Amino acid sequence: MATPLALQLYTVRNALAADRGAALARAAEQGFRAVEAFGIGNPQRDAAERLADAREFRAQLDANGLKVIAVHGSVSAADDAEAVYDELEVLGTDRLIAAVPGAVAGVGGGMGNEALATADGVKLLAEGLNAAAEKASARGIHIGYHNHDFEWKPVESGTPAYDVLVGHLDPRVFLEVDVYWAKTAGQDPAQVVSSYVDRVFTLHVKDGPAVRGELQTSVGQGVVDNPAAIAAGANVGYHVIELDEAPGDPFDVSRAGAEWLVEHGYSTWA
Repeated sequence: MATPLALQLYTVRNALAADRGAALARAAEQGFRAVEAFGIGNPQRDAAERLADAREFRAQLDANGLKVIAVHGSVSAADDAEAVYDELEVLGTDRLIAAVPGAVAGVGGGMGNEALATADGVKLLAEGLNAAAEKASARGIHIGYHNHDFEWKPVESGTPAYDVLVGHLDPRVFLEVDVYWAKTAGQDPAQVVSSYVDRVFTLHVKDGPAVRGELQTSVGQGVVDNPAAIAAGANVGYHVIELDEAPGDPFDVSRAGAEWLVEHGYSTWA
């Protein structure tokens, strides 16, 4: 059975910064009916300002028939998390994802990628995510973690940081597997998904040479076996199209990949 598509708005971040309403309108024109937002809960902005912006954002989404299926944002177990949950409530989603270790606040003042360098650091990251999941559960919010390629460096008797991390996560913390970065790390994305099949809610479906620093392509045009990863994701709710860097217009490249997925029966527009 085909899985619905969503567009990670980071893909079109420049267009969003220039004119968010116009960028959302174009995403809808390309066929997308769902999006994944980013930058939610920015601690550098006032909470009241963020909430007002979330209301404007929601109005723009509604005007274009778009829904938010999850957000990348600030993940915390501190009292300031309540304001982030308020933003999610306005946007109409109950899924908050830490896109990188540094998005997890409240543990040592926030952690960067260096948290993945040692087993103790990875366990601290897990504790931060678990504490956030506990707090968020009272508001009906689900906390998730999104990988890049740096999670697969060995930290404990040769065990990759990713496996150590997942092994210490509360079952309430879901996974968003980025198949491109898993492949870039030398992993088999399908194996990563199948290893944690009960925890993977979203897949970042993307393609390219799987070499850090090189431009990505539309799905179906690179070396990533997206079909195998998709087949392994029995419990995946959304296939999220994302481009970090790619040649050409990111709207057009995203649509080409989405059309490839739909035409091959892997995904649906809605």
